[in-house]
Amino acid sequence: KLQFLYLIASSTPPPRHSSLAAMSARALTLLALAACGAAAKAPASFLVEFDTDVKGDGKFVVNVTTAWAPNGAQHFYDLVNDGFYDEAAFTRVVPNFVVQFWIAGEPAENEKWAQAIQDDPVTKSNVKGTMTYAATGAPNSRTTQIFVNTVNNGFLDDQGFAPFAEVVKGMDVVAAITNPTPGSSGGIDQGAYTQKGNAWLRKNYPTANFVTKAKVVESL
Repeated sequence: KLQFLYLIASSTPPPRHSSLAAMSARALTLLALAACGAAAKAPASFLVEFDTDVKGDGKFVVNVTTAWAPNGAQHFYDLVNDGFYDEAAFTRVVPNFVVQFWIAGEPAENEKWAQAIQDDPVTKSNVKGTMTYAATGAPNSRTTQIFVNTVNNGFLDDQGFAPFAEVVKGMDVVAAITNPTPGSSGGIDQGAYTQKGNAWLRKNYPTANFVTKAKVVESL
């Protein structure tokens, strides 16, 4: 399973080894954040509600504890406020392991948020219901790819997977998310979805479920 988790993150852009390229990418990212007003500091804890088309209009809510993984929590706060996960498909379902999503339905959003963030130390175990970034296995390789642990996956802790949130409402909705590749846990063609967006996804994976809206909320 651990090897598979690295595999499901393999399409995430690797950390840039050129210092000039890295500086340019960081500058572009900061400009994008400033333009969309997403650079506000994340609260110590906050709730994010995911509206979905699961069970018609199922919802689930996660509570983010910034101290668990400060870099990951801040990045998630910025992504949600920018609307990155709105109309994003659930890209992979691995029974008794994880549900994963990370690709925006608009290709321009994927390009905008391609820059990786710094790692966080693991302070919270990957128990059932926690939300964590996937990674390539290389240092500092997290971007937008997140997963919900659908069982206790504590063996991921020693591999550096740092949870930053936990599902506090609607775990039954998470459990009901449809596998977009029935009979296989391989998931969708991530490269094609990243480049071609939701029109392509809906044509090629008609059973896929979607996040319809992700937003910061004040209470359950």
